[in-house]
Amino acid sequence: MFLFNSKKDIERSSLLYTSLRFYTRICFRCFYKNIHYTGRENIPDKGPVIFAPNHQNALMDALAVLLWQKRPVVFMARADMFQKKWTAFLLRLIKIMPVYRMRDGYSKLSKNEQQFKEACSVLLNNGTLCLMPEGSQDGHRRLRSLVKGLFRIALEAQLAVGKSRDVQIVPVGIDYSEYEQPGADLVVHFGKAIFVSDFAAYYEQDPVLGMNVLRETLAEKIKDLITDIHNADCYEEIYGLSRLLSPAYLQARDLKKSALNCFEARRQLSLRLKEFFENKNEEKTQTSILKEFHVIYDVLPGSREDKYCLLENLRRILERQKLKIVFMALALFPAYIINWPIRKVIQAIVKLDKDRQMHSSYRFALSALLLPLWCIVLSILPVLLFNFSILQAFILFLVFILAACSGGRFIPAFRREFRLMRFLHAQPSELRSKLISTLNKLEDLGRDYFVA
Repeated sequence: MFLFNSKKDIERSSLLYTSLRFYTRICFRCFYKNIHYTGRENIPDKGPVIFAPNHQNALMDALAVLLWQKRPVVFMARADMFQKKWTAFLLRLIKIMPVYRMRDGYSKLSKNEQQFKEACSVLLNNGTLCLMPEGSQDGHRRLRSLVKGLFRIALEAQLAVGKSRDVQIVPVGIDYSEYEQPGADLVVHFGKAIFVSDFAAYYEQDPVLGMNVLRETLAEKIKDLITDIHNADCYEEIYGLSRLLSPAYLQARDLKKSALNCFEARRQLSLRLKEFFENKNEEKTQTSILKEFHVIYDVLPGSREDKYCLLENLRRILERQKLKIVFMALALFPAYIINWPIRKVIQAIVKLDKDRQMHSSYRFALSALLLPLWCIVLSILPVLLFNFSILQAFILFLVFILAACSGGRFIPAFRREFRLMRFLHAQPSELRSKLISTLNKLEDLGRDYFVA
């Protein structure tokens, strides 16, 4: 039974849904270091609305759109999540409905007819829908080809309501400074709404033409809201250099370091770097920049995302005094001890899924579930062992949970930096000087070509 096929169902905000959203919103704030939203004024207050975000980070993309909306949002998620009856019931209860993909089997694609009808019914009742127009996720900062499902739903709903209402599509750009670990920056841009009625005539004339024109329009709108790097040959170099040069970019413009400004610096630099690497007249300089970049990039420890984060803070890390590192380690030690059992459990579960884009969602969901329970256990133990009062146990719980949440956001970044410092300590002393010298060269070149 579908839970959203009447106006009463769409507008009803159940106690479970409201409670989950409230709690998840708190956890979301704890999971990310900085969250910045722009363009909220572009979100329609009423009428049928479809949110269309880029898709890079599994569940976190959906939550980034959902948690700060005034109206409940119905999502379409991959059908394999609905295989178990109890899972399907819970997902539908929190307003998530299935959609089938080619990988689910060609024979199952016919089931989408019913799903599309139910999605249209949400819009016909002035509801709010969210679909990921890319269809699946990708760990690169770029927009992939958009699939047709969203456009078919939007245009069919517009034809159904006629001229009485406008179905609107809100393009959404989501950017994470780091995909997998807590403590990252999150920037969400809501673009100006697209009126589907402007494309209805094309669709009536030729459905394929109508969907393609709407698809191209939405793609261009989303690209304006994200970092969009399509140069496959130099992707790591373009994005890596955009991270490395972003501090110099901000300094040249006298801009404060913030989640929004850092995103905009990376976006603008990636556009300039893309043009630079496509310019055949700059081959000599390109070779020089690539050589210097890999002197730094190739020695940095960790995953690709770890390297990107280290690049953006490399000068600060290389110039940081050892005493400050010791102080940071001592400050984070209580949180490290509190989080250690839960972190080990989460790491064991995360390793079971080879899709790295799912890791952040696992970490978030498991932390939201297990960390409070663990802190409750730690708070109850003094009551049982030392006759603490309930009030004292509650105060202990607050201390534990605040230490765990605040420290948890900074531990991943500190571990990256500490790993780099240990690596440099084990290398010849000339390596640190070489990295600083190379960084200076790249920043000098960057000021001439990309920053100024």
